[in-house]
Amino acid sequence: MYWVKQLFGGNRKVSMAATVEHVELTSSHLYLGLTFEWLNETRNPILIREIRLWLYLNGRGEDPLRFHPLERFAHVIGHLGIQKSPLSPFKLPVKQVYTDSLRFICQDVRDLPVDTYAAEIEAKDDDGNSYLTRTHLVVENSMKYRRSDE
Repeated sequence: MYWVKQLFGGNRKVSMAATVEHVELTSSHLYLGLTFEWLNETRNPILIREIRLWLYLNGRGEDPLRFHPLERFAHVIGHLGIQKSPLSPFKLPVKQVYTDSLRFICQDVRDLPVDTYAAEIEAKDDDGNSYLTRTHLVVENSMKYRRSDE
């Protein structure tokens, strides 16, 4: 997990870390499950309304894969599956770490080889401020699986 600390949205400071939990490839979509840790270093809570993800397969000089938020997920204890729930706005509490697991979807169907990828994650708050984070995401074989569409 890479922590990224930057100044965003005017005078607002937000730190973020992201870890790849799973990569799922179907015949029609590529899914990416990420666990986020956010630290709001301001004096007020921040309501995040929108989040986007760009993943660069060959460095930032190439066109990225665009992922859109799909749903929240949680691991089911004692099973290999995950429990999914609808995505809704979330609030970053003041001076506390907020953890959330989100699944993203990409309509560009391709495998993600084991590697470390440059990524950009943008979150937008209720006031229209944008928080852009550049980070690296690590994909390992144990995270990847294929699913047939049935």
